[in-house]
Amino acid sequence: MHSSLLSFGLSCNFHQQYVYSYAFADLVVGTLYNSFLTTPEGFEDRLLDLLSAGGTRDFVTALAPFGLDPASPSFWADALQAHLGGLIDEAESIATELGYSSRGQ
Repeated sequence: MHSSLLSFGLSCNFHQQYVYSYAFADLVVGTLYNSFLTTPEGFEDRLLDLLSAGGTRDFVTALAPFGLDPASPSFWADALQAHLGGLIDEAESIATELGYSSRGQ
């Protein structure tokens, strides 16, 4: 009984870490995409340099060439906006159209 509970606990912990890592990476990709939209010149070279470095750079150093600072609160806000902003705007618009929201009236 204990071994199956331990196995379940380890499995849950693995999946929680996987989801966290996936969500974190997804937000970083959002900031990179936003960087591409705002500063497309030289983006491909910076991205290829980042990818060719593999895991040899820490997070801050890896994103510095893109003008990104993960210590800044705007880094994460921009990531959410770049990644989900259009979907959120669309959902709010539909909610307003259907009368579920008074936003925009």
